[in-house]
Amino acid sequence: MHESLKVYLKDSFVGWLSHESAGDEFAFKYDDAYLANPVDGALSFALPLGGDAFDSVRTYRFFANLLPPQVVRQRLGASLHLSRNNVFGFLKAIGGDCAGAVSLCPAWISPTPQDVETTRELSDAEAVEILKSLKRRPLYAAGEKGYRYSGAGAQDKLIARVRDGHVILPLYGTPSTHIIKPPADGFEDSVHNEYFCQRLAAEIGLSASRAEILELGGGLYYAAERYDREIVAGKPRRLHQEDFCQILSVDPEAKYESDGGPSIRQCMEVSRKMRLSPTSQIALVDSVVFNYIIGNADAHAKNHSIVYHGRRADFAPLYDLVSTSVYPELSQEMAMRIGGDAAFDSISRDSFSRMAEECAVAPKLVLGRLDYIAKRIVPAASRLADECNARFPSKVYKQILSVIQQRLSRICLPRPLK
Repeated sequence: MHESLKVYLKDSFVGWLSHESAGDEFAFKYDDAYLANPVDGALSFALPLGGDAFDSVRTYRFFANLLPPQVVRQRLGASLHLSRNNVFGFLKAIGGDCAGAVSLCPAWISPTPQDVETTRELSDAEAVEILKSLKRRPLYAAGEKGYRYSGAGAQDKLIARVRDGHVILPLYGTPSTHIIKPPADGFEDSVHNEYFCQRLAAEIGLSASRAEILELGGGLYYAAERYDREIVAGKPRRLHQEDFCQILSVDPEAKYESDGGPSIRQCMEVSRKMRLSPTSQIALVDSVVFNYIIGNADAHAKNHSIVYHGRRADFAPLYDLVSTSVYPELSQEMAMRIGGDAAFDSISRDSFSRMAEECAVAPKLVLGRLDYIAKRIVPAASRLADECNARFPSKVYKQILSVIQQRLSRICLPRPLK
């Protein structure tokens, strides 16, 4: 059976995603009218503008990266009556608002323009009920008419809007503005952990997505403001973005370097090919340094992205920042090796020097960024822990600070004796 979905970038119809069920073959082809006036540029660095259809592998890898991983799709399929491997079926069911500015819809439907909004504000009780239902209904799939929103990542989440502490459901393709996460099962104070790490990145001057903790029905929920949105005339508008698995045309199930996924060197090389500014390339270095210092073993290629402002591409603000090291049952190895080293306890200052050489970056620059962050992070973390404890008490802040001090002891130059 042959099926097709219309693909939109912001409000522009850019082409067709086609699928042949026999052989599970995919293809994407730009629309000729869009090629004549490509106002929003290419859909992906891996899918450059041109008249020929892209092959199944390259097409699949871009679009599959818009969906949650197979482990989530297996649960999601129960609500949608789809098998976890039916990527096209999931795109058809929940692809109305994806990461960045991509939306997909059947041929007989035209998406609602971004400036036409349909939303429903939830009571706190309704919001809590929906958030608690995510374990059995990931992404709130088929939970309400007009709600077709997709998000990558293994953790349960609700794609929504937040205003003055209240949750608002965007419907019929209305742009969302926030990603809301309930506490992660088995990981104590995961909400406090992610909130603290996101705030800490911003406190030391790194670009990071804004975050808040929502208090709903006596529970706490993590809410991140989407960096791939902008406000125009008082209304949210989509900004296009793509993660490094999409940029490098890598299967989403191979996002870790140990599984054959992207390395820091590959991310840096493609950043140059995309002509990212030196500031954006330094931001990639900062991300590696910061994730190592806080003990985030999950900083894989899908947790690093590029965001487009018109035709200009920039390294996206940091997101999904969690100190996984405070949970001893989780991996104690970095998702992307630093100078050939993966285990936290094997990474040293020399590892960062080797990383710089692999990436054709001056070691002095990388070590300078390392020292810049190291100098600021402990005082900032101490102040922030006091602030967070006053409102959202948790022992996890002290645990993260301990991880930070352990990491710094391995990578910082000893202070000279006075």
